[in-house]
Amino acid sequence: MIKKYFTSKNFYVEFCNFFENSFNQIFKKLVLLCFTLLTTLLTAQVSKSNDKTPQVMEVKSLIAAMKKSEQNLRSANSESKRLENLLNDVQQTIYFYSGKVKSYGNKPNSLFTDASSLSSIASSNISVENIEILTVKIDDTADLNIPIDLSVLSNFSKLNYVYILSNISTTDTSIIKLIKNINPGYTVFYKIDKSE
Repeated sequence: MIKKYFTSKNFYVEFCNFFENSFNQIFKKLVLLCFTLLTTLLTAQVSKSNDKTPQVMEVKSLIAAMKKSEQNLRSANSESKRLENLLNDVQQTIYFYSGKVKSYGNKPNSLFTDASSLSSIASSNISVENIEILTVKIDDTADLNIPIDLSVLSNFSKLNYVYILSNISTTDTSIIKLIKNINPGYTVFYKIDKSE
């Protein structure tokens, strides 16, 4: 058996080996920690960018955002102008409340209903092939307990806009929480108008 004697040279070598091994262990752990953090951050970014949930905006903010994105376009037929036309000008319209249909015009492109009537639209005899905008009115506090399920609009081939118009005092968050099953093809927006 070989005996090791305590010498300053042996002590120095052992001391260096100990710290070298400790440093290697710490370095490996730091590299693993950095790799894990980087992977987690990248995964979170990919998940966030894959989130295709449509954004629901207040009507004035939506139109302002549309106009800002269209500033460089020189098209006379801008989306913001079309939306403003649908909201502000007289349209051929269908009114559907409590199962009753009233239609004005040969080819209505606008449909008005309320939160409680929305669920029965699919089973109604409404001519929906030209409807571009649907306005869902909230006129009563009880309507704030009725989900606005947009899946009932699946047979609306030209529908681009869903407008939630609240005529009672509420919050943006309350309106947004009501909206369910948003089709990414729709632009959904709202207005809280307590003046009516």
